[in-house]
Amino acid sequence: MAGILLVMFAAALWAADTLFRYPLLENNSTLQIVFFEHLVLVAFIVVLAMSKPNWRFRYIKGTAFAFLLIGLFGSVIGTLAFIKAFSLMNPTIVILLQKLQPIIAISLSVILLKETISKHFIACAVLSLSGSVLMIAPDIVALSHSDSMWYYNPAITAILLGYGCALLAVCAWGASTVYGRKLTLSGYNSVQIMTGRFGLAFIALTFLMLINGESFQLHAGDELNLVYMVLLSGLIGMFLYYKGLERIPARFGTLAELFFPVAAVGLNWWLLDISLTGYQLSGAGLLIGGTLLLSRDPVQQTKQPVLATA
Repeated sequence: MAGILLVMFAAALWAADTLFRYPLLENNSTLQIVFFEHLVLVAFIVVLAMSKPNWRFRYIKGTAFAFLLIGLFGSVIGTLAFIKAFSLMNPTIVILLQKLQPIIAISLSVILLKETISKHFIACAVLSLSGSVLMIAPDIVALSHSDSMWYYNPAITAILLGYGCALLAVCAWGASTVYGRKLTLSGYNSVQIMTGRFGLAFIALTFLMLINGESFQLHAGDELNLVYMVLLSGLIGMFLYYKGLERIPARFGTLAELFFPVAAVGLNWWLLDISLTGYQLSGAGLLIGGTLLLSRDPVQQTKQPVLATA
Protein backbone atom coordinates (compact mmCIF):
# COMPACT_ATOMS: atom_id res chain seq x y z
CA MET A 1 0.00 0.00 0.00
CA ALA A 2 2.76 2.46 0.98
CA GLY A 3 4.66 1.87 -2.27
CA ILE A 4 1.58 2.51 -4.41
CA LEU A 5 0.78 5.70 -2.49
CA LEU A 6 4.36 6.96 -2.95
CA VAL A 7 4.16 6.44 -6.72
CA MET A 8 0.73 8.11 -6.84
CA PHE A 9 2.04 11.13 -4.91
CA ALA A 10 5.00 11.34 -7.29
CA ALA A 11 2.54 11.26 -10.20
CA ALA A 12 0.61 14.16 -8.65
CA LEU A 13 3.84 16.18 -8.50
CA TRP A 14 4.52 15.38 -12.16
CA ALA A 15 1.06 16.72 -12.98
CA ALA A 16 1.99 20.10 -11.45
CA ASP A 17 4.83 20.30 -13.97
CA THR A 18 2.50 21.90 -16.54
CA LEU A 19 1.98 24.96 -14.37
CA PHE A 20 5.67 25.85 -14.63
CA ARG A 21 6.54 24.40 -18.05
CA TYR A 22 4.03 26.45 -20.05
CA PRO A 23 5.60 29.83 -19.17
CA LEU A 24 9.02 28.41 -20.01
CA LEU A 25 7.90 27.27 -23.48
CA GLU A 26 6.92 30.82 -24.41
CA ASN A 27 10.52 32.08 -24.58
CA ASN A 28 12.75 28.98 -24.66
CA SER A 29 13.15 25.97 -26.94
CA THR A 30 12.21 22.44 -25.91
CA LEU A 31 15.86 21.37 -25.87
CA GLN A 32 16.88 24.34 -23.71
CA ILE A 33 14.24 23.56 -21.11
CA VAL A 34 15.17 19.88 -20.87
CA PHE A 35 18.89 20.73 -20.71
CA PHE A 36 18.58 23.27 -17.90
CA GLU A 37 16.15 20.99 -16.11
CA HIS A 38 18.80 18.27 -16.00
CA LEU A 39 21.51 20.77 -15.09
CA VAL A 40 19.62 21.68 -11.92
CA LEU A 41 18.80 18.02 -11.24
CA VAL A 42 22.44 16.98 -11.47
CA ALA A 43 23.49 19.81 -9.14
CA PHE A 44 20.94 18.75 -6.50
CA ILE A 45 21.85 15.07 -6.82
CA VAL A 46 25.58 15.79 -6.39
CA VAL A 47 24.92 17.77 -3.21
CA LEU A 48 22.61 15.02 -1.92
CA ALA A 49 25.07 12.24 -2.70
CA MET A 50 27.97 14.11 -1.10
CA SER A 51 26.02 14.49 2.14
CA LYS A 52 25.80 10.72 2.64
CA PRO A 53 28.66 8.48 1.41
CA ASN A 54 26.42 5.40 1.14
CA TRP A 55 24.29 7.25 -1.42
CA ARG A 56 27.22 7.88 -3.77
CA PHE A 57 27.07 6.17 -7.13
CA ARG A 58 28.83 2.87 -7.61
CA TYR A 59 28.75 0.76 -10.74
CA ILE A 60 27.42 -2.78 -10.50
CA LYS A 61 28.42 -5.10 -13.33
CA GLY A 62 25.68 -5.84 -15.84
CA THR A 63 23.66 -2.66 -15.29
CA ALA A 64 25.11 -0.46 -18.04
CA PHE A 65 22.29 -1.10 -20.50
CA ALA A 66 19.62 -0.36 -17.90
CA PHE A 67 21.23 3.00 -17.06
CA LEU A 68 21.65 3.88 -20.73
CA LEU A 69 18.00 3.09 -21.37
CA ILE A 70 16.53 5.11 -18.50
CA GLY A 71 19.00 7.96 -19.04
CA LEU A 72 19.02 8.33 -22.82
CA PHE A 73 15.72 6.79 -23.87
CA GLY A 74 13.72 7.70 -20.76
CA SER A 75 15.02 11.10 -19.70
CA VAL A 76 16.31 12.54 -23.00
CA ILE A 77 14.13 11.14 -25.78
CA GLY A 78 11.05 10.63 -23.62
CA THR A 79 11.08 14.13 -22.16
CA LEU A 80 11.88 15.85 -25.46
CA ALA A 81 9.10 13.95 -27.22
CA PHE A 82 6.61 14.71 -24.44
CA ILE A 83 7.30 18.46 -24.49
CA LYS A 84 7.28 18.56 -28.31
CA ALA A 85 3.84 16.94 -28.28
CA PHE A 86 2.64 19.74 -25.99
CA SER A 87 3.40 22.29 -28.70
CA LEU A 88 1.62 20.30 -31.43
CA MET A 89 -1.68 19.25 -29.86
CA ASN A 90 -3.99 19.56 -26.87
CA PRO A 91 -1.72 19.05 -23.83
CA THR A 92 -4.51 17.32 -21.91
CA ILE A 93 -4.68 14.64 -24.61
CA VAL A 94 -0.90 14.26 -24.49
CA ILE A 95 -1.10 13.63 -20.77
CA LEU A 96 -4.00 11.19 -21.11
CA LEU A 97 -2.09 9.17 -23.69
CA GLN A 98 0.25 8.13 -20.91
CA LYS A 99 -2.42 5.52 -20.10
CA LEU A 100 -0.65 3.30 -22.65
CA GLN A 101 2.45 2.96 -20.47
CA PRO A 102 1.16 -0.20 -18.71
CA ILE A 103 1.04 -2.07 -22.03
CA ILE A 104 4.77 -1.47 -22.48
CA ALA A 105 5.82 -1.89 -18.87
CA ILE A 106 3.68 -4.94 -18.06
CA SER A 107 4.99 -6.79 -21.12
CA LEU A 108 8.60 -5.97 -20.29
CA SER A 109 8.23 -6.78 -16.57
CA VAL A 110 6.92 -10.26 -17.40
CA ILE A 111 9.66 -10.91 -19.98
CA LEU A 112 12.67 -9.32 -18.28
CA LEU A 113 11.90 -9.45 -14.56
CA LYS A 114 10.02 -12.77 -14.60
CA GLU A 115 7.11 -11.22 -12.71
CA THR A 116 3.80 -13.09 -12.69
CA ILE A 117 0.36 -11.61 -13.29
CA SER A 118 -2.50 -12.48 -10.91
CA LYS A 119 -6.20 -12.49 -11.82
CA HIS A 120 -6.72 -9.59 -9.42
CA PHE A 121 -4.07 -7.58 -11.21
CA ILE A 122 -5.61 -8.33 -14.62
CA ALA A 123 -9.01 -7.14 -13.40
CA CYS A 124 -7.51 -3.90 -12.03
CA ALA A 125 -5.54 -3.38 -15.24
CA VAL A 126 -8.66 -3.80 -17.39
CA LEU A 127 -10.57 -1.36 -15.18
CA SER A 128 -7.77 1.24 -15.27
CA LEU A 129 -7.17 0.96 -19.00
CA SER A 130 -10.91 1.09 -19.73
CA GLY A 131 -11.14 4.34 -17.79
CA SER A 132 -8.18 5.77 -19.68
CA VAL A 133 -9.68 4.83 -23.06
CA LEU A 134 -13.01 6.35 -22.05
CA MET A 135 -11.30 9.66 -21.22
CA ILE A 136 -9.67 10.04 -24.60
CA ALA A 137 -12.33 8.42 -26.85
CA PRO A 138 -14.26 11.63 -27.78
CA ASP A 139 -11.12 13.33 -29.11
CA ILE A 140 -10.09 10.27 -31.13
CA VAL A 141 -13.58 10.01 -32.68
CA ALA A 142 -13.62 13.72 -33.54
CA LEU A 143 -10.25 13.44 -35.28
CA SER A 144 -11.35 10.37 -37.27
CA HIS A 145 -14.42 12.24 -38.60
CA SER A 146 -12.40 15.07 -40.14
CA ASP A 147 -13.26 15.71 -43.81
CA SER A 148 -9.74 16.78 -44.85
CA MET A 149 -7.01 14.40 -45.96
CA TRP A 150 -4.33 14.53 -43.30
CA TYR A 151 -1.45 15.27 -45.69
CA TYR A 152 -3.30 18.32 -47.08
CA ASN A 153 -4.17 19.74 -43.68
CA PRO A 154 -1.25 21.18 -41.65
CA ALA A 155 -3.36 21.17 -38.49
CA ILE A 156 -4.11 17.45 -38.78
CA THR A 157 -0.48 16.73 -39.69
CA ALA A 158 0.63 18.52 -36.53
CA ILE A 159 -1.83 16.54 -34.42
CA LEU A 160 -0.64 13.23 -35.90
CA LEU A 161 2.98 14.23 -35.29
CA GLY A 162 1.96 15.17 -31.77
CA TYR A 163 0.44 11.73 -31.27
CA GLY A 164 3.66 10.18 -32.55
CA CYS A 165 5.73 12.16 -30.06
CA ALA A 166 3.33 11.36 -27.24
CA LEU A 167 3.46 7.63 -28.03
CA LEU A 168 7.26 7.77 -28.19
CA ALA A 169 7.23 9.24 -24.68
CA VAL A 170 4.89 6.43 -23.59
CA CYS A 171 7.34 3.79 -24.83
CA ALA A 172 10.34 5.57 -23.30
CA TRP A 173 8.79 6.03 -19.86
CA GLY A 174 7.11 2.62 -19.83
CA ALA A 175 10.44 0.91 -20.52
CA SER A 176 12.16 3.13 -17.93
CA THR A 177 9.71 1.92 -15.28
CA VAL A 178 10.78 -1.68 -15.77
CA TYR A 179 14.50 -0.98 -16.04
CA GLY A 180 14.32 1.30 -13.00
CA ARG A 181 12.86 -1.66 -11.12
CA LYS A 182 15.64 -3.86 -12.52
CA LEU A 183 18.24 -1.48 -11.07
CA THR A 184 16.62 -1.62 -7.62
CA LEU A 185 16.77 -5.42 -7.81
CA SER A 186 20.47 -5.10 -8.69
CA GLY A 187 21.16 -3.28 -5.42
CA TYR A 188 20.96 0.42 -6.30
CA ASN A 189 19.13 2.86 -4.04
CA SER A 190 16.95 5.72 -5.28
CA VAL A 191 19.67 8.40 -5.20
CA GLN A 192 22.15 6.20 -7.05
CA ILE A 193 19.62 5.46 -9.79
CA MET A 194 18.82 9.16 -10.18
CA THR A 195 22.55 9.98 -10.29
CA GLY A 196 23.12 7.59 -13.18
CA ARG A 197 19.92 8.53 -14.99
CA PHE A 198 20.24 12.31 -14.81
CA GLY A 199 24.03 12.27 -15.25
CA LEU A 200 23.88 10.33 -18.51
CA ALA A 201 20.99 12.44 -19.73
CA PHE A 202 22.85 15.67 -18.97
CA ILE A 203 25.91 14.55 -20.94
CA ALA A 204 23.77 13.62 -23.95
CA LEU A 205 21.80 16.87 -23.75
CA THR A 206 25.01 18.92 -23.63
CA PHE A 207 26.11 17.38 -26.93
CA LEU A 208 22.67 18.03 -28.43
CA MET A 209 22.82 21.67 -27.34
CA LEU A 210 26.23 22.11 -29.01
CA ILE A 211 25.21 20.30 -32.20
CA ASN A 212 22.03 22.38 -32.58
CA GLY A 213 23.70 25.69 -31.68
CA GLU A 214 21.30 26.37 -28.79
CA SER A 215 21.94 29.17 -26.32
CA PHE A 216 23.24 28.11 -22.91
CA GLN A 217 21.22 30.87 -21.28
CA LEU A 218 17.54 30.89 -20.31
CA HIS A 219 15.30 33.84 -21.11
CA ALA A 220 15.58 36.46 -18.36
CA GLY A 221 13.16 35.84 -15.49
CA ASP A 222 12.55 32.15 -16.21
CA GLU A 223 15.12 30.79 -13.76
CA LEU A 224 12.75 30.56 -10.78
CA ASN A 225 10.08 28.70 -12.76
CA LEU A 226 12.71 26.21 -13.84
CA VAL A 227 13.90 25.57 -10.27
CA TYR A 228 10.33 25.05 -9.03
CA MET A 229 9.62 22.67 -11.90
CA VAL A 230 12.77 20.66 -11.21
CA LEU A 231 12.15 20.44 -7.47
CA LEU A 232 8.55 19.25 -7.78
CA SER A 233 8.29 17.04 -10.84
CA GLY A 234 11.98 16.24 -11.15
CA LEU A 235 13.87 15.75 -7.92
CA ILE A 236 11.15 15.15 -5.32
CA GLY A 237 8.87 13.37 -7.79
CA MET A 238 11.53 10.96 -9.02
CA PHE A 239 12.82 10.31 -5.47
CA LEU A 240 9.35 9.30 -4.26
CA TYR A 241 8.80 7.32 -7.45
CA TYR A 242 11.88 5.14 -6.99
CA LYS A 243 11.18 4.80 -3.27
CA GLY A 244 7.79 3.42 -4.24
CA LEU A 245 9.29 1.05 -6.80
CA GLU A 246 11.53 -0.43 -4.10
CA ARG A 247 8.38 -1.71 -2.34
CA ILE A 248 6.27 -2.97 -5.24
CA PRO A 249 6.68 -4.87 -8.56
CA ALA A 250 7.10 -2.77 -11.69
CA ARG A 251 3.61 -3.54 -13.02
CA PHE A 252 1.99 -2.14 -9.85
CA GLY A 253 4.13 0.97 -10.08
CA THR A 254 3.06 1.57 -13.65
CA LEU A 255 -0.65 1.38 -12.90
CA ALA A 256 -0.19 3.68 -9.92
CA GLU A 257 1.48 6.12 -12.32
CA LEU A 258 -1.85 6.36 -14.14
CA PHE A 259 -2.84 8.77 -11.37
CA PHE A 260 -0.64 11.25 -13.26
CA PRO A 261 -3.11 12.00 -16.08
CA VAL A 262 -6.02 12.20 -13.64
CA ALA A 263 -4.18 14.69 -11.43
CA ALA A 264 -3.05 16.68 -14.47
CA VAL A 265 -6.57 16.96 -15.87
CA GLY A 266 -7.82 18.02 -12.44
CA LEU A 267 -5.18 20.75 -12.16
CA ASN A 268 -5.93 21.97 -15.68
CA TRP A 269 -9.60 22.23 -14.76
CA TRP A 270 -9.02 23.95 -11.43
CA LEU A 271 -6.14 26.32 -12.25
CA LEU A 272 -6.23 26.69 -16.05
CA ASP A 273 -10.03 26.54 -16.46
CA ILE A 274 -9.89 23.58 -18.85
CA SER A 275 -13.09 21.70 -18.03
CA LEU A 276 -13.73 17.95 -18.11
CA THR A 277 -16.40 16.29 -20.24
CA GLY A 278 -18.71 13.61 -18.94
CA TYR A 279 -16.56 10.97 -20.64
CA GLN A 280 -13.43 12.27 -18.95
CA LEU A 281 -15.08 12.33 -15.53
CA SER A 282 -16.35 8.77 -15.92
CA GLY A 283 -12.99 7.58 -17.19
CA ALA A 284 -11.13 9.29 -14.37
CA GLY A 285 -13.36 7.53 -11.85
CA LEU A 286 -12.64 4.12 -13.37
CA LEU A 287 -8.93 4.88 -13.57
CA ILE A 288 -8.61 5.95 -9.95
CA GLY A 289 -10.78 3.02 -8.83
CA GLY A 290 -8.61 0.48 -10.63
CA THR A 291 -5.44 2.04 -9.24
CA LEU A 292 -6.68 2.04 -5.66
CA LEU A 293 -7.93 -1.56 -5.89
CA LEU A 294 -4.36 -2.64 -6.56
CA SER A 295 -3.52 -2.02 -2.92
CA ARG A 296 -5.92 -4.81 -1.90
CA ASP A 297 -3.84 -7.45 -3.68
CA PRO A 298 -1.16 -8.68 -1.23
CA VAL A 299 2.29 -8.20 -2.70
CA GLN A 300 4.56 -11.11 -1.87
CA GLN A 301 8.16 -10.04 -1.96
CA THR A 302 10.20 -12.83 -3.51
CA LYS A 303 13.77 -12.59 -4.67
CA GLN A 304 13.69 -12.55 -8.43
CA PRO A 305 16.54 -13.17 -10.83
CA VAL A 306 18.30 -10.15 -12.27
CA LEU A 307 18.85 -10.47 -15.99
CA ALA A 308 22.02 -9.36 -17.69
CA THR A 309 21.17 -7.04 -20.55
CA ALA A 310 24.56 -5.72 -21.50
